[in-house]
Amino acid sequence: MINYELFIALRYLRARRRQAALSVITGIAIAGITLGVAALIIAQGLVKGFRNDVQEKILQGTSHINLLREDNGGIENYRELIGRLSRIPGIKSASATMYNPALLSIGDRQEQSVIKGIDTIIPDEIEDLRQTMIEGDLTQILSQSTPPEQETQNTADAIILGRHLAEILGLKINDKLVAISAQTRLTPAGLQARPRYTTFRVAGFFSTGLYEYDSRWAYVSLAAAQRQLGSGNMAGVIQFKVNDIDNVAEMSRKLLKEAGAGFMTTTWQELNRPLFAALQLQHRLVIVFFGLLIAIAALNIITTLTMTVIEKNRDIAILRAQGATPQSIRKIFMLQGLVIGIIGSSAGLALGLTLSRLANHYQWISIPAEIYSVSHITLKLSSIDCAAIVGFAVLICLLATLIPSRTASRISPVEALRYE
Repeated sequence: MINYELFIALRYLRARRRQAALSVITGIAIAGITLGVAALIIAQGLVKGFRNDVQEKILQGTSHINLLREDNGGIENYRELIGRLSRIPGIKSASATMYNPALLSIGDRQEQSVIKGIDTIIPDEIEDLRQTMIEGDLTQILSQSTPPEQETQNTADAIILGRHLAEILGLKINDKLVAISAQTRLTPAGLQARPRYTTFRVAGFFSTGLYEYDSRWAYVSLAAAQRQLGSGNMAGVIQFKVNDIDNVAEMSRKLLKEAGAGFMTTTWQELNRPLFAALQLQHRLVIVFFGLLIAIAALNIITTLTMTVIEKNRDIAILRAQGATPQSIRKIFMLQGLVIGIIGSSAGLALGLTLSRLANHYQWISIPAEIYSVSHITLKLSSIDCAAIVGFAVLICLLATLIPSRTASRISPVEALRYE
């Protein structure tokens, strides 16, 4: 059975015709809370979705942990090292690779790029590349595992380029291009760099959806990368994927301990720390901004309850005369404000979720891929986020009732009824 405080609070929300102004203000209060909660839900989903999209696409093109020499030298015993380090619990996969900065040239077009050598005997490496391929034949790279000591004079090694990089250079399948890389050598005059020219044949194109990779990166077999650099049968980096991407710091310590002296590690978090720090700051600013928006909307509840106290001055006096305690009077107006908050928050939750689903379905939030690395944002929402936002809004509304309810509880029945 409903208690009388809640009954009276609900009755006060249904203002009569002569109290139309009070009804309008109540409606404005509910609408303000609704829009504030919906905006915060959409903003939360937007920031979280953008971060997840960027993180997912970054991890498509990079490993979780990289192991390399402290002196930037090559790793000669990389096969034995991979076999030993792969047995560490938590390691999902390990493979050798090389990153060769190069200037790609075809005709009068040139573009800076990073050529990555992939180990064709590691299934996970091949599968990751296969998932992003949009055109071409991946088997051409798989078939090129000639030892790096054997130069391929007559046949050009296959290369797979990012979609945007291929568009910039105007490349098509089976076109040939030249990769110009710098090779240093020790001379009596000191270290000198001389260009090294390698011819590749375009075998296909990939697209990760991350503009930075699709416009700069290219893939060749590890053997082809070793031939391009002229380093012999060595790896530049051993890359690892782990089961828990948030635990890469601990896994790095285990890898260094097992690998021995002379090695260092970099993680995906370290390489992308400035980006994710900026996203975290953006997230906090969004929460603060829209939280203030809800707080401003909750000020209408103070106006509503204050006007209700003035309108119901006589009713309050009668209730007090019939034995209602100040605590009961305070509870009536706190419940009235709480109901406004619950209605507004619930409506805001429904509106926010509906707009989020529509935005995801129709891809409403499109952004320039050249600037933000993703073409559109998929809003990500969890039940915990939604519950926290609704709880925050209801709490703000409850706090807004404290002053008006305290004022109502202090009304003296004698003073209120003296001039009635």
